[in-house]
Amino acid sequence: TSWHITEFPFFTFLFADLHAHMMVIPFTLLLVGLGLSLVAGLRNGGLSWAAALALVMGVTLGSLWAINSWDFPTYLLLTLALIGLAAYLSKGPAAGRLGLAALLAALVLAASILSFLPFHQSYETFQGGIEASKWKTPIYSFVGIHGLFLFLIATYLLLQTRRTLAHAAVSVALWPLHSLGLARGLAARAGEPGFAAFLLAVGLALIVFFVAAGFWTVALLVTLMVLTALALREAIAGGDIPWVAAPMILLGMGLAIAAGVDIVRIEGDIGRMNTQFKYYLEVWILLSMASAFFLWQLVDRHGGTMGWGKRVWVGMLILLLASSLIYTVRGTNSRLDSRFTEGPLTLDGAEYMSRAIHWERDQPITLRWDLEAVEWLQDNVEGSPVVLEGHGAQYRWNGRIAKYTGLPTVLGWSWHQTQQRMAYESSVRDRALAVSELYQTGDLTRAKELMEEYEVTYIVVGELERVYYADAGLRKFQDMTNSGYIRPVYQNEGVLIYKTAR
Repeated sequence: TSWHITEFPFFTFLFADLHAHMMVIPFTLLLVGLGLSLVAGLRNGGLSWAAALALVMGVTLGSLWAINSWDFPTYLLLTLALIGLAAYLSKGPAAGRLGLAALLAALVLAASILSFLPFHQSYETFQGGIEASKWKTPIYSFVGIHGLFLFLIATYLLLQTRRTLAHAAVSVALWPLHSLGLARGLAARAGEPGFAAFLLAVGLALIVFFVAAGFWTVALLVTLMVLTALALREAIAGGDIPWVAAPMILLGMGLAIAAGVDIVRIEGDIGRMNTQFKYYLEVWILLSMASAFFLWQLVDRHGGTMGWGKRVWVGMLILLLASSLIYTVRGTNSRLDSRFTEGPLTLDGAEYMSRAIHWERDQPITLRWDLEAVEWLQDNVEGSPVVLEGHGAQYRWNGRIAKYTGLPTVLGWSWHQTQQRMAYESSVRDRALAVSELYQTGDLTRAKELMEEYEVTYIVVGELERVYYADAGLRKFQDMTNSGYIRPVYQNEGVLIYKTAR
């Protein structure tokens, strides 16, 4: 039962949306690991090994679309980049390596779609475009969240590119003098501006532009992207492949996504709420992996004797590490202070129900009876039959059976469906009315029609339903039992569950 997220009705619904992205994290890490294996092993692994690995990568990539579709485009691009790097490092002529990259990319893409073909045949995207964002991330907020990563990233990139930066800066500064016939000796020694100087000049222009426009966070990210590009070029030209080039690709993707969130948002988003929290989780993962590699590289290559400069750097690192743990401690304490009811510390997100009392419309509901009903359903129901349960206002106790069993219900969080599927807003309203009518009506024929329409198999009549709906409507379920249309299959002191006879 994957909805054991939290013990608060409000946050249970709120974090249901976050759950898909949290659940997808192991799959994204698996995909990155497979990509790095391809980079490290394609040169000597053979075509059959590479094809098998590409198929596994494809299935893993395809799962992202089904679990959390926001991640698919990002990790598709990342996968293609790692395939390109792996092919570049493999043996043979350029044309052969290019063909190998194309073949592996085709295998990954085909496997990602075909392995989840039934899903794609019925999947429908809403508001998939992008539009300009009206919101910007303050630079102090971005640094506050990602400060530890940025510290390690900036340190590594500056150490790796310091000579290239110095040479490029001199070339860019002196070349105009050379073109005018001035300072020819200095300009000649500096050489003509090459790729590094060109990239530096373009980067400076973009930085100035974004600073002038008030996008300070984007300017910071562009700075790091320029340094990343220079470091990646040096890695490809030097002997650090693939152990530096691959983390640089992860870093570049993370920085680009973070900058993009400040420039565009998904069309129809609430402000940029979903755009930001969905993609910032991707940024966190990518920056964290790159930073871990850079920390190892910094210690391995630049450990040595501890001068005062290194002591200051280590002190700052310790301070940032300690600061990153503040939320872990304070957030946990805050969470515990807000617990629904006192109880043991446990990973069982439903344990609190064994003793908690919830109030709905000023009437108490003993959650123990719902917990026992949920456990019975978990133990006895096979497949995914539809369960009918009461539906009310947002952030309340309705939807609890579907949430804690994973079984479908006629309608869960109505506003979430309306918000993300506006084209079906009328269908959501129809379902809300249907749930109310199913419980309220005394007309057995009408109730049967609605149950057939929504393929209801189980009907829950618990304390929540008795709060929401009149006794006259609930009594019809006994009449339906007498007629043989439904039968009671479970009962405790607070909950009665019926099952249709069909």
